[in-house]
Amino acid sequence: MSAVIRFRGWRRFLINFSIVAAALFLGLMSWFIAKPTATRLHETVSGERMTFAATPDIDVSLDADSSVTITNTQPPRIELLRGNAYFDVKGNDAGKLQVKVGTTYIRDIGTRFSVSKQTNGGSVAVASGQIEIQVETGKYLVGSHERADFNNTTVTGQRVIAEAEIAPWRPRR
Repeated sequence: MSAVIRFRGWRRFLINFSIVAAALFLGLMSWFIAKPTATRLHETVSGERMTFAATPDIDVSLDADSSVTITNTQPPRIELLRGNAYFDVKGNDAGKLQVKVGTTYIRDIGTRFSVSKQTNGGSVAVASGQIEIQVETGKYLVGSHERADFNNTTVTGQRVIAEAEIAPWRPRR
């Protein structure tokens, strides 16, 4: 009888130990595999402009009274919270950048463009290459030296513009 009791006690211990070991293993694996996402906030005040590197291949210039958030993921997720931003994408990140403005997504197909956020949407001006604007009604392509206005549902007013109209607040280099 005592052998049966010892066997059940040992079996119970082995089952509980297996459950704890599996939970510990899964917890450690999720710690090592999942890299936490960090979000950086960049903002300017009235009268201040800023240029910074979001990644080694993406430079962002902010106009006065503007702000963006950038995640540390690859590719980075960028959201324009207010104001105007100019993106200069070079090297390996060309075609990977996506900018969120409200509920609209702007995907970089080219290399340089500016985005402006207004109350009911925004506008995009492309210096070189192309961008794709995704709104509720579909996707729209905007090419080099073109500007397009957008709201949450559609793109309007797509037109050809001069180089000086792309980011008039940004000093020419």
